[in-house]
Amino acid sequence: MPYRALYIIALCLSLSKLGPAQTSERLSNEALVVFTNKYITADKERVLGNYQEAFKLYAECLSLDPKNDGVHYSLGRLFLTQNQLDQAEHNFKLASRLDPKNKYYLIELIDVLSAQQKYKEADKEFKRLRSLEPRNPEYVYNHASMLLYAQKVKKALKIFDEFEQLSGPSPEVALIKFQYLVGAGKYSDAESTMLKAIDLFPTEMRFYSNLADLYKAENALKKALGIYSQAMSVEPSNPYIQLSLAEYFEKTNQTDSAQFYLERAFGNPRLDIDTKVSLLLSMYPKAELDKETRANTIRLCEQLLTAHPAEEKSHSVYGDFLYLDGQRENARTSYYNTLEFDQSRFAIWNQILLLDSELNDEKSMLIDSEKALELFPNQPSIYLFNGIANNQLKNHKAAVKSLKTGSQMVVGNYFLSAQLLASLGDAYHEIGQNKSSDSAYTGSLRYDSTNLYVLNNFAYYLSLRKEDLQKAKKMSFKTVEAAPTNASYLDTYGWILFQLGLFSEASNYLEKALDSGGDKSPEVLEHYGDTMFRLNDQATAIVYWEKALNLGSDSEGLKEKINTKNLAE
Repeated sequence: MPYRALYIIALCLSLSKLGPAQTSERLSNEALVVFTNKYITADKERVLGNYQEAFKLYAECLSLDPKNDGVHYSLGRLFLTQNQLDQAEHNFKLASRLDPKNKYYLIELIDVLSAQQKYKEADKEFKRLRSLEPRNPEYVYNHASMLLYAQKVKKALKIFDEFEQLSGPSPEVALIKFQYLVGAGKYSDAESTMLKAIDLFPTEMRFYSNLADLYKAENALKKALGIYSQAMSVEPSNPYIQLSLAEYFEKTNQTDSAQFYLERAFGNPRLDIDTKVSLLLSMYPKAELDKETRANTIRLCEQLLTAHPAEEKSHSVYGDFLYLDGQRENARTSYYNTLEFDQSRFAIWNQILLLDSELNDEKSMLIDSEKALELFPNQPSIYLFNGIANNQLKNHKAAVKSLKTGSQMVVGNYFLSAQLLASLGDAYHEIGQNKSSDSAYTGSLRYDSTNLYVLNNFAYYLSLRKEDLQKAKKMSFKTVEAAPTNASYLDTYGWILFQLGLFSEASNYLEKALDSGGDKSPEVLEHYGDTMFRLNDQATAIVYWEKALNLGSDSEGLKEKINTKNLAE
Protein backbone atom coordinates (compact mmCIF):
# COMPACT_ATOMS: atom_id res chain seq x y z
CA MET A 1 0.00 0.00 0.00
CA PRO A 2 1.17 3.65 -0.40
CA TYR A 3 3.69 4.79 2.23
CA ARG A 4 1.48 7.59 3.56
CA ALA A 5 -1.41 5.20 4.17
CA LEU A 6 0.68 3.40 6.78
CA TYR A 7 0.89 6.58 8.82
CA ILE A 8 -2.82 7.17 8.56
CA ILE A 9 -3.38 3.69 9.99
CA ALA A 10 -0.84 4.38 12.76
CA LEU A 11 -2.59 7.65 13.54
CA CYS A 12 -5.96 5.93 13.69
CA LEU A 13 -4.55 3.40 16.13
CA SER A 14 -3.16 6.20 18.27
CA LEU A 15 -6.43 8.13 18.14
CA SER A 16 -8.30 4.97 19.11
CA LYS A 17 -6.38 4.98 22.40
CA LEU A 18 -7.35 8.54 23.37
CA GLY A 19 -9.22 9.39 26.56
CA PRO A 20 -12.90 10.31 26.91
CA ALA A 21 -12.60 13.74 25.37
CA GLN A 22 -11.66 12.82 21.78
CA THR A 23 -9.40 15.07 19.72
CA SER A 24 -12.14 15.51 17.16
CA GLU A 25 -14.43 16.85 19.89
CA ARG A 26 -11.83 19.35 21.11
CA LEU A 27 -10.75 20.76 17.75
CA SER A 28 -12.50 22.42 14.89
CA ASN A 29 -12.50 20.60 11.57
CA GLU A 30 -9.83 22.94 10.22
CA ALA A 31 -7.61 22.53 13.32
CA LEU A 32 -8.12 18.76 13.23
CA VAL A 33 -6.76 18.60 9.67
CA VAL A 34 -3.69 20.62 10.68
CA PHE A 35 -3.20 18.46 13.78
CA THR A 36 -3.55 15.24 11.78
CA ASN A 37 -0.99 16.32 9.17
CA LYS A 38 1.52 17.34 11.82
CA TYR A 39 1.02 14.11 13.76
CA ILE A 40 1.47 11.97 10.66
CA THR A 41 4.60 13.89 9.69
CA ALA A 42 6.01 13.72 13.25
CA ASP A 43 5.60 9.93 13.32
CA LYS A 44 7.23 9.68 9.92
CA GLU A 45 10.24 11.77 11.03
CA ARG A 46 10.58 9.66 14.19
CA VAL A 47 10.65 6.42 12.19
CA LEU A 48 13.23 7.92 9.81
CA GLY A 49 15.43 8.93 12.73
CA ASN A 50 14.96 12.69 12.29
CA TYR A 51 14.37 13.15 16.00
CA GLN A 52 14.76 16.92 16.28
CA GLU A 53 12.16 17.49 13.58
CA ALA A 54 9.87 14.96 15.26
CA PHE A 55 10.22 16.75 18.62
CA LYS A 56 9.31 20.04 16.98
CA LEU A 57 6.22 18.62 15.27
CA TYR A 58 4.98 16.80 18.40
CA ALA A 59 5.33 20.08 20.33
CA GLU A 60 3.23 21.82 17.67
CA CYS A 61 0.62 19.05 18.02
CA LEU A 62 0.46 19.68 21.76
CA SER A 63 0.07 23.41 21.21
CA LEU A 64 -3.08 22.56 19.24
CA ASP A 65 -4.30 19.85 21.68
CA PRO A 66 -2.43 19.80 25.04
CA LYS A 67 -4.58 16.95 26.37
CA ASN A 68 -3.83 14.51 23.56
CA ASP A 69 -2.62 11.34 25.31
CA GLY A 70 -1.42 9.79 22.03
CA VAL A 71 1.02 12.64 21.44
CA HIS A 72 2.35 12.39 24.98
CA TYR A 73 2.81 8.65 24.49
CA SER A 74 4.68 9.19 21.21
CA LEU A 75 6.84 11.85 22.85
CA GLY A 76 7.65 9.43 25.67
CA ARG A 77 8.83 6.83 23.17
CA LEU A 78 10.91 9.46 21.37
CA PHE A 79 12.58 10.51 24.64
CA LEU A 80 13.35 6.84 25.27
CA THR A 81 15.33 6.65 22.03
CA GLN A 82 17.43 9.55 23.34
CA ASN A 83 17.82 7.83 26.73
CA GLN A 84 16.12 10.81 28.41
CA LEU A 85 14.32 8.65 30.93
CA ASP A 86 12.99 11.44 33.13
CA GLN A 87 11.30 13.13 30.16
CA ALA A 88 9.97 9.80 28.91
CA GLU A 89 8.54 9.11 32.38
CA HIS A 90 6.86 12.55 32.46
CA ASN A 91 5.13 12.00 29.12
CA PHE A 92 4.07 8.41 29.84
CA LYS A 93 2.57 9.63 33.13
CA LEU A 94 0.62 12.35 31.34
CA ALA A 95 -0.60 9.86 28.73
CA SER A 96 -1.67 7.42 31.43
CA ARG A 97 -3.47 10.07 33.48
CA LEU A 98 -5.30 11.28 30.40
CA ASP A 99 -6.35 7.71 29.57
CA PRO A 100 -6.22 5.69 32.83
CA LYS A 101 -7.54 2.51 31.18
CA ASN A 102 -4.87 2.27 28.49
CA LYS A 103 -2.65 -0.66 29.50
CA TYR A 104 0.06 0.15 26.95
CA TYR A 105 0.70 3.52 28.57
CA LEU A 106 0.99 1.88 31.97
CA ILE A 107 3.36 -0.82 30.70
CA GLU A 108 5.71 1.81 29.20
CA LEU A 109 5.51 3.88 32.40
CA ILE A 110 6.35 0.88 34.59
CA ASP A 111 9.32 -0.03 32.37
CA VAL A 112 10.80 3.46 32.50
CA LEU A 113 10.28 3.72 36.27
CA SER A 114 11.99 0.34 36.78
CA ALA A 115 14.89 1.40 34.54
CA GLN A 116 15.42 4.34 36.91
CA GLN A 117 15.07 2.04 39.94
CA LYS A 118 11.96 3.92 41.07
CA TYR A 119 10.50 0.67 42.33
CA LYS A 120 8.07 2.21 44.84
CA GLU A 121 6.33 4.19 42.08
CA ALA A 122 6.52 1.22 39.71
CA ASP A 123 4.78 -0.90 42.38
CA LYS A 124 1.86 1.55 42.48
CA GLU A 125 1.56 1.58 38.70
CA PHE A 126 1.65 -2.23 38.61
CA LYS A 127 -1.34 -2.27 40.93
CA ARG A 128 -3.17 0.01 38.50
CA LEU A 129 -2.23 -2.23 35.59
CA ARG A 130 -3.37 -5.37 37.39
CA SER A 131 -6.68 -3.74 38.28
CA LEU A 132 -7.38 -3.43 34.55
CA GLU A 133 -6.92 -7.20 34.02
CA PRO A 134 -6.94 -8.88 37.46
CA ARG A 135 -6.53 -12.40 36.05
CA ASN A 136 -3.68 -11.68 33.68
CA PRO A 137 -0.88 -13.95 34.99
CA GLU A 138 1.81 -12.13 32.98
CA TYR A 139 1.15 -8.90 34.88
CA VAL A 140 1.26 -10.72 38.21
CA TYR A 141 4.53 -12.50 37.41
CA ASN A 142 6.21 -9.31 36.14
CA HIS A 143 5.00 -7.41 39.22
CA ALA A 144 6.59 -10.00 41.51
CA SER A 145 9.81 -10.05 39.44
CA MET A 146 10.11 -6.27 39.66
CA LEU A 147 9.74 -6.42 43.45
CA LEU A 148 12.42 -9.12 43.53
CA TYR A 149 14.81 -6.76 41.70
CA ALA A 150 13.86 -4.10 44.23
CA GLN A 151 14.84 -6.59 46.97
CA LYS A 152 11.31 -6.58 48.36
CA VAL A 153 11.56 -10.35 48.60
CA LYS A 154 8.74 -11.14 51.05
CA LYS A 155 6.27 -9.01 49.14
CA ALA A 156 7.45 -10.54 45.87
CA LEU A 157 6.96 -14.08 47.19
CA LYS A 158 3.37 -13.27 48.19
CA ILE A 159 2.65 -12.04 44.68
CA PHE A 160 4.34 -15.13 43.21
CA ASP A 161 1.84 -17.12 45.31
CA GLU A 162 -0.93 -15.16 43.60
CA PHE A 163 0.63 -16.00 40.25
CA GLU A 164 0.61 -19.72 41.05
CA GLN A 165 -3.02 -19.48 42.16
CA LEU A 166 -3.84 -18.16 38.70
CA SER A 167 -1.53 -20.34 36.60
CA GLY A 168 -0.70 -23.33 38.74
CA PRO A 169 2.70 -24.43 40.13
CA SER A 170 5.69 -22.89 38.37
CA PRO A 171 9.26 -24.26 38.20
CA GLU A 172 10.67 -20.74 38.06
CA VAL A 173 8.75 -19.66 41.16
CA ALA A 174 9.90 -22.78 43.01
CA LEU A 175 13.54 -21.88 42.27
CA ILE A 176 13.01 -18.27 43.36
CA LYS A 177 11.49 -19.41 46.65
CA PHE A 178 14.28 -21.93 47.19
CA GLN A 179 17.01 -19.35 46.59
CA TYR A 180 15.35 -16.90 48.99
CA LEU A 181 15.04 -19.52 51.72
CA VAL A 182 18.67 -20.61 51.32
CA GLY A 183 19.81 -16.99 51.46
CA ALA A 184 17.75 -16.48 54.60
CA GLY A 185 19.33 -19.54 56.20
CA LYS A 186 16.01 -21.41 56.31
CA TYR A 187 17.51 -24.66 55.05
CA SER A 188 14.73 -26.93 56.24
CA ASP A 189 12.09 -24.85 54.42
CA ALA A 190 14.33 -24.71 51.36
CA GLU A 191 14.65 -28.51 51.39
CA SER A 192 10.87 -28.93 51.68
CA THR A 193 10.30 -26.48 48.82
CA MET A 194 12.66 -28.36 46.53
CA LEU A 195 11.34 -31.80 47.45
CA LYS A 196 7.83 -30.60 46.65
CA ALA A 197 9.05 -29.13 43.36
CA ILE A 198 10.71 -32.45 42.44
CA ASP A 199 7.42 -34.24 43.07
CA LEU A 200 5.60 -31.76 40.85
CA PHE A 201 8.28 -31.53 38.14
CA PRO A 202 10.29 -34.77 38.26
CA THR A 203 12.11 -34.07 34.98
CA GLU A 204 13.52 -30.68 36.08
CA MET A 205 17.16 -31.67 36.63
CA ARG A 206 18.14 -28.29 38.07
CA PHE A 207 15.93 -29.05 41.12
CA TYR A 208 17.97 -32.15 41.89
CA SER A 209 21.23 -30.23 41.47
CA ASN A 210 20.08 -27.39 43.73
CA LEU A 211 18.91 -29.75 46.45
CA ALA A 212 22.10 -31.83 46.25
CA ASP A 213 24.17 -28.63 46.52
CA LEU A 214 22.22 -27.72 49.65
CA TYR A 215 22.90 -31.14 51.15
CA LYS A 216 26.60 -30.85 50.33
CA ALA A 217 26.73 -27.41 51.96
CA GLU A 218 25.26 -29.02 55.10
CA ASN A 219 27.76 -31.92 54.76
CA ALA A 220 24.85 -34.32 54.31
CA LEU A 221 26.76 -36.23 51.64
CA LYS A 222 24.67 -39.40 51.71
CA LYS A 223 21.52 -37.35 51.10
CA ALA A 224 23.27 -35.60 48.20
CA LEU A 225 24.25 -38.94 46.67
CA GLY A 226 20.65 -40.14 47.06
CA ILE A 227 19.33 -37.13 45.15
CA TYR A 228 21.88 -37.59 42.37
CA SER A 229 20.92 -41.27 42.11
CA GLN A 230 17.26 -40.29 41.91
CA ALA A 231 18.06 -37.83 39.13
CA MET A 232 20.02 -40.48 37.24
CA SER A 233 17.05 -42.86 37.41
CA VAL A 234 14.88 -40.17 35.81
CA GLU A 235 17.38 -39.06 33.15
CA PRO A 236 20.43 -41.35 32.95
CA SER A 237 22.00 -39.44 30.07
CA ASN A 238 21.96 -35.99 31.67
CA PRO A 239 25.58 -34.80 31.45
CA TYR A 240 25.26 -32.22 34.23
CA ILE A 241 24.17 -34.86 36.73
CA GLN A 242 27.06 -37.02 35.50
CA LEU A 243 29.44 -34.13 36.18
CA SER A 244 27.88 -33.53 39.58
CA LEU A 245 28.38 -37.18 40.49
CA ALA A 246 31.99 -37.00 39.30
CA GLU A 247 32.56 -33.95 41.50
CA TYR A 248 30.87 -35.70 44.47
CA PHE A 249 33.04 -38.80 44.16
CA GLU A 250 36.18 -36.70 43.68
CA LYS A 251 35.47 -34.84 46.94
CA THR A 252 34.84 -38.11 48.76
CA ASN A 253 38.14 -39.56 47.42
CA GLN A 254 36.41 -42.21 45.30
CA THR A 255 38.60 -41.53 42.30
CA ASP A 256 37.60 -44.53 40.19
CA SER A 257 33.92 -43.62 40.43
CA ALA A 258 34.75 -39.96 39.74
CA GLN A 259 36.65 -40.97 36.59
CA PHE A 260 33.78 -43.26 35.52
CA TYR A 261 31.23 -40.42 35.58
CA LEU A 262 33.66 -37.95 34.04
CA GLU A 263 34.18 -40.27 31.09
CA ARG A 264 30.42 -40.65 30.70
CA ALA A 265 30.00 -36.86 30.68
CA PHE A 266 32.86 -36.36 28.21
CA GLY A 267 31.45 -39.02 25.91
CA ASN A 268 28.03 -37.35 26.07
CA PRO A 269 27.32 -35.14 23.02
CA ARG A 270 24.76 -33.18 25.08
CA LEU A 271 27.54 -31.56 27.09
CA ASP A 272 29.07 -28.74 25.07
CA ILE A 273 32.67 -29.03 23.98
CA ASP A 274 33.77 -25.74 25.58
CA THR A 275 32.80 -27.00 29.04
CA LYS A 276 34.76 -30.20 28.44
CA VAL A 277 37.86 -28.39 27.16
CA SER A 278 37.71 -25.99 30.10
CA LEU A 279 37.60 -28.92 32.54
CA LEU A 280 40.53 -30.60 30.79
CA LEU A 281 42.64 -27.46 30.94
CA SER A 282 41.89 -27.10 34.65
CA MET A 283 43.40 -30.59 35.10
CA TYR A 284 46.57 -29.76 33.13
CA PRO A 285 48.74 -28.55 36.05
CA LYS A 286 48.06 -31.74 38.03
CA ALA A 287 48.57 -33.88 34.92
CA GLU A 288 52.03 -32.32 34.49
CA LEU A 289 53.06 -33.74 37.86
CA ASP A 290 51.03 -36.95 38.20
CA LYS A 291 51.21 -39.89 35.79
CA GLU A 292 47.82 -41.33 36.81
CA THR A 293 46.08 -38.00 36.28
CA ARG A 294 47.77 -37.75 32.90
CA ALA A 295 46.45 -41.19 31.90
CA ASN A 296 42.96 -40.23 33.09
CA THR A 297 42.95 -36.99 31.09
CA ILE A 298 44.02 -38.87 27.97
CA ARG A 299 41.04 -41.21 28.40
CA LEU A 300 38.81 -38.16 28.75
CA CYS A 301 40.28 -36.77 25.53
CA GLU A 302 39.43 -40.04 23.79
CA GLN A 303 35.83 -39.74 24.99
CA LEU A 304 35.81 -36.13 23.82
CA LEU A 305 36.85 -37.27 20.34
CA THR A 306 34.10 -39.88 20.32
CA ALA A 307 31.47 -37.26 21.15
CA HIS A 308 32.85 -34.44 18.95
CA PRO A 309 34.91 -36.02 16.13
CA ALA A 310 34.38 -33.07 13.78
CA GLU A 311 35.51 -30.37 16.25
CA GLU A 312 39.07 -29.13 15.85
CA LYS A 313 39.25 -28.45 19.60
CA SER A 314 38.86 -32.18 20.28
CA HIS A 315 41.99 -32.96 18.27
CA SER A 316 44.09 -30.03 19.48
CA VAL A 317 43.51 -30.62 23.20
CA TYR A 318 44.14 -34.35 22.67
CA GLY A 319 47.44 -33.41 21.06
CA ASP A 320 48.34 -31.24 24.06
CA PHE A 321 47.86 -34.09 26.53
CA LEU A 322 49.60 -36.65 24.31
CA TYR A 323 52.56 -34.29 24.08
CA LEU A 324 52.52 -33.87 27.84
CA ASP A 325 52.66 -37.67 28.13
CA GLY A 326 55.69 -37.88 25.83
CA GLN A 327 53.73 -39.47 22.97
CA ARG A 328 55.25 -37.21 20.36
CA GLU A 329 54.32 -39.14 17.22
CA ASN A 330 50.69 -39.48 18.33
CA ALA A 331 50.59 -35.84 19.42
CA ARG A 332 51.81 -34.72 16.01
CA THR A 333 49.17 -36.88 14.31
CA SER A 334 46.49 -35.28 16.48
CA TYR A 335 47.74 -31.79 15.56
CA TYR A 336 47.71 -32.77 11.88
CA ASN A 337 44.07 -33.82 12.37
CA THR A 338 43.34 -30.41 13.88
CA LEU A 339 44.54 -28.75 10.69
CA GLU A 340 42.03 -30.80 8.70
CA PHE A 341 39.34 -28.59 10.27
CA ASP A 342 41.17 -25.28 10.65
CA GLN A 343 44.49 -24.44 8.99
CA SER A 344 44.48 -20.87 10.28
CA ARG A 345 45.74 -21.68 13.79
CA PHE A 346 49.38 -20.60 13.94
CA ALA A 347 49.89 -22.16 17.38
CA ILE A 348 49.09 -25.61 15.98
CA TRP A 349 51.57 -25.21 13.12
CA ASN A 350 54.18 -24.06 15.62
CA GLN A 351 53.57 -27.10 17.81
CA ILE A 352 53.89 -29.42 14.80
CA LEU A 353 57.21 -27.84 13.85
CA LEU A 354 58.48 -28.21 17.42
CA LEU A 355 57.55 -31.89 17.29
CA ASP A 356 59.27 -32.30 13.92
CA SER A 357 62.38 -30.93 15.57
CA GLU A 358 62.09 -33.10 18.69
CA LEU A 359 61.52 -36.18 16.52
CA ASN A 360 64.59 -35.28 14.42
CA ASP A 361 62.35 -35.47 11.37
CA GLU A 362 64.04 -32.92 9.13
CA LYS A 363 62.10 -33.93 6.00
CA SER A 364 58.74 -33.38 7.70
CA MET A 365 60.01 -30.13 9.22
CA LEU A 366 60.92 -28.86 5.78
CA ILE A 367 57.54 -29.85 4.27
CA ASP A 368 55.54 -28.53 7.24
CA SER A 369 57.46 -25.25 7.42
CA GLU A 370 56.96 -24.61 3.70
CA LYS A 371 53.21 -25.19 4.07
CA ALA A 372 53.12 -22.93 7.12
CA LEU A 373 55.01 -20.17 5.29
CA GLU A 374 52.30 -20.11 2.63
CA LEU A 375 49.77 -19.32 5.35
CA PHE A 376 51.94 -17.18 7.65
CA PRO A 377 54.61 -15.46 5.52
CA ASN A 378 55.19 -12.83 8.22
CA GLN A 379 55.99 -15.21 11.09
CA PRO A 380 59.79 -15.23 11.60
CA SER A 381 59.77 -18.37 13.79
CA ILE A 382 58.64 -20.45 10.79
CA TYR A 383 61.67 -19.22 8.83
CA LEU A 384 63.81 -20.49 11.71
CA PHE A 385 62.35 -24.01 11.46
CA ASN A 386 62.65 -23.89 7.67
CA GLY A 387 66.26 -22.78 7.90
CA ILE A 388 67.18 -25.46 10.44
CA ALA A 389 65.55 -28.16 8.29
CA ASN A 390 67.41 -26.99 5.18
CA ASN A 391 70.68 -26.88 7.13
CA GLN A 392 70.22 -30.43 8.38
CA LEU A 393 69.32 -31.62 4.88
CA LYS A 394 72.43 -29.84 3.56
CA ASN A 395 70.40 -27.33 1.56
CA HIS A 396 72.61 -24.60 2.98
CA LYS A 397 71.95 -21.89 0.39
CA ALA A 398 68.20 -22.31 0.87
CA ALA A 399 68.81 -22.15 4.63
CA VAL A 400 70.69 -18.85 4.26
CA LYS A 401 67.84 -17.33 2.27
CA SER A 402 65.17 -18.40 4.76
CA LEU A 403 67.11 -17.51 7.92
CA LYS A 404 68.18 -14.14 6.54
CA THR A 405 64.56 -13.31 5.66
CA GLY A 406 63.33 -14.36 9.09
CA SER A 407 66.01 -12.42 10.98
CA GLN A 408 64.98 -9.22 9.19
CA MET A 409 61.37 -9.64 10.35
CA VAL A 410 61.91 -9.95 14.09
CA VAL A 411 60.93 -7.00 16.26
CA GLY A 412 61.63 -7.00 19.99
CA ASN A 413 62.15 -10.76 20.41
CA TYR A 414 65.83 -11.06 21.34
CA PHE A 415 65.70 -14.82 21.88
CA LEU A 416 64.28 -15.47 18.41
CA SER A 417 66.77 -13.06 16.81
CA ALA A 418 69.61 -14.89 18.54
CA GLN A 419 68.35 -18.28 17.30
CA LEU A 420 67.90 -17.13 13.70
CA LEU A 421 71.36 -15.56 13.55
CA ALA A 422 72.97 -18.61 15.19
CA SER A 423 71.51 -20.91 12.54
CA LEU A 424 72.44 -18.39 9.85
CA GLY A 425 76.04 -18.55 11.11
CA ASP A 426 75.96 -22.33 10.74
CA ALA A 427 74.61 -22.09 7.19
CA TYR A 428 77.19 -19.51 6.08
CA HIS A 429 79.98 -21.67 7.54
CA GLU A 430 78.82 -24.69 5.54
CA ILE A 431 79.03 -22.78 2.24
CA GLY A 432 82.43 -21.30 3.10
CA GLN A 433 81.34 -17.70 3.68
CA ASN A 434 83.40 -17.29 6.82
CA LYS A 435 83.07 -13.52 7.24
CA SER A 436 79.31 -13.70 6.96
CA SER A 437 79.31 -16.64 9.37
CA ASP A 438 81.38 -14.73 11.93
CA SER A 439 79.13 -11.68 11.54
CA ALA A 440 75.99 -13.76 12.11
CA TYR A 441 77.45 -15.43 15.22
CA THR A 442 78.56 -12.05 16.57
CA GLY A 443 75.06 -10.67 16.01
CA SER A 444 73.53 -13.66 17.79
CA LEU A 445 75.78 -13.13 20.81
CA ARG A 446 74.74 -9.49 21.00
CA TYR A 447 71.19 -10.70 21.66
CA ASP A 448 72.24 -13.59 23.92
CA SER A 449 75.84 -13.51 25.12
CA THR A 450 75.40 -16.72 27.15
CA ASN A 451 74.24 -18.99 24.33
CA LEU A 452 76.58 -21.96 24.76
CA TYR A 453 75.75 -23.45 21.36
CA VAL A 454 76.83 -20.27 19.55
CA LEU A 455 79.89 -19.74 21.74
CA ASN A 456 81.02 -23.30 21.03
CA ASN A 457 80.41 -23.30 17.27
CA PHE A 458 81.90 -19.85 16.73
CA ALA A 459 84.99 -20.80 18.76
CA TYR A 460 85.40 -24.16 17.03
CA TYR A 461 85.15 -22.77 13.51
CA LEU A 462 87.72 -20.08 14.38
CA SER A 463 90.04 -22.83 15.66
CA LEU A 464 89.68 -24.80 12.43
CA ARG A 465 90.80 -21.71 10.53
CA LYS A 466 93.44 -20.88 13.18
CA GLU A 467 92.03 -17.36 13.43
CA ASP A 468 91.47 -15.22 16.56
CA LEU A 469 92.48 -18.16 18.74
CA GLN A 470 92.56 -16.09 21.95
CA LYS A 471 89.03 -14.92 21.26
CA ALA A 472 88.04 -18.51 20.51
CA LYS A 473 89.68 -19.69 23.74
CA LYS A 474 87.80 -17.09 25.79
CA MET A 475 84.43 -18.03 24.26
CA SER A 476 85.05 -21.77 24.57
CA PHE A 477 86.12 -21.51 28.21
CA LYS A 478 82.70 -20.03 29.05
CA THR A 479 81.08 -23.18 27.70
CA VAL A 480 83.20 -25.65 29.71
CA GLU A 481 82.65 -23.54 32.83
CA ALA A 482 78.90 -23.67 32.32
CA ALA A 483 78.74 -27.33 31.18
CA PRO A 484 81.86 -29.13 32.47
CA THR A 485 80.68 -32.60 31.32
CA ASN A 486 79.65 -31.71 27.79
CA ALA A 487 81.90 -33.72 25.49
CA SER A 488 81.45 -31.39 22.51
CA TYR A 489 82.37 -28.27 24.50
CA LEU A 490 85.36 -30.02 26.12
CA ASP A 491 86.56 -31.18 22.70
CA THR A 492 86.34 -27.65 21.27
CA TYR A 493 88.31 -26.17 24.17
CA GLY A 494 90.89 -28.94 23.96
CA TRP A 495 91.30 -28.41 20.22
CA ILE A 496 91.77 -24.64 20.63
CA LEU A 497 94.52 -25.37 23.19
CA PHE A 498 96.05 -27.78 20.65
CA GLN A 499 96.05 -25.04 18.00
CA LEU A 500 97.74 -22.73 20.50
CA GLY A 501 100.45 -25.36 21.04
CA LEU A 502 99.37 -26.09 24.61
CA PHE A 503 99.39 -29.86 24.06
CA SER A 504 99.53 -31.00 27.67
CA GLU A 505 96.54 -28.84 28.66
CA ALA A 506 94.78 -29.93 25.49
CA SER A 507 95.19 -33.60 26.42
CA ASN A 508 93.59 -32.99 29.84
CA TYR A 509 90.43 -31.51 28.33
CA LEU A 510 90.25 -34.06 25.53
CA GLU A 511 90.51 -36.88 28.08
CA LYS A 512 87.58 -35.30 29.95
CA ALA A 513 85.70 -35.20 26.66
CA LEU A 514 86.37 -38.92 26.12
CA ASP A 515 85.20 -39.72 29.66
CA SER A 516 81.99 -37.70 29.06
CA GLY A 517 80.89 -39.70 26.03
CA GLY A 518 83.32 -38.43 23.44
CA ASP A 519 84.72 -41.93 23.00
CA LYS A 520 81.80 -42.47 20.62
CA SER A 521 82.81 -39.47 18.47
CA PRO A 522 85.31 -40.01 15.62
CA GLU A 523 86.22 -36.32 15.78
CA VAL A 524 87.12 -36.36 19.48
CA LEU A 525 89.10 -39.60 19.02
CA GLU A 526 91.08 -38.11 16.15
CA HIS A 527 91.77 -34.89 18.10
CA TYR A 528 93.09 -36.91 21.03
CA GLY A 529 95.27 -38.97 18.68
CA ASP A 530 96.73 -35.76 17.19
CA THR A 531 97.44 -34.43 20.67
CA MET A 532 99.15 -37.65 21.77
CA PHE A 533 101.33 -37.49 18.66
CA ARG A 534 102.42 -33.94 19.59
CA LEU A 535 103.20 -35.25 23.07
CA ASN A 536 105.51 -37.85 21.44
CA ASP A 537 103.24 -40.80 22.19
CA GLN A 538 103.02 -42.22 18.66
CA ALA A 539 101.59 -45.61 19.71
CA THR A 540 98.66 -44.07 21.56
CA ALA A 541 98.08 -41.65 18.69
CA ILE A 542 97.78 -44.50 16.17
CA VAL A 543 95.38 -46.40 18.48
CA TYR A 544 93.01 -43.42 18.64
CA TRP A 545 93.28 -42.65 14.92
CA GLU A 546 92.30 -46.25 14.18
CA LYS A 547 89.38 -46.00 16.64
CA ALA A 548 88.19 -42.89 14.81
CA LEU A 549 88.43 -44.69 11.46
CA ASN A 550 86.56 -47.73 12.79
CA LEU A 551 83.69 -45.48 13.95
CA GLY A 552 83.23 -44.29 10.37
CA SER A 553 85.23 -41.05 10.33
CA ASP A 554 85.35 -39.35 6.94
CA SER A 555 88.10 -36.97 8.04
CA GLU A 556 90.42 -36.02 5.20
CA GLY A 557 93.94 -37.25 5.87
CA LEU A 558 93.08 -39.71 8.66
CA LYS A 559 94.09 -42.77 6.65
CA GLU A 560 97.33 -41.06 5.65
CA LYS A 561 98.15 -40.44 9.33
CA ILE A 562 97.66 -44.12 10.09
CA ASN A 563 99.61 -45.32 7.07
CA THR A 564 102.52 -42.93 7.53
CA LYS A 565 102.35 -42.98 11.33
CA ASN A 566 102.88 -39.31 11.13
CA LEU A 567 100.97 -36.06 11.57
CA ALA A 568 101.31 -33.76 8.59
CA GLU A 569 102.05 -30.14 9.35
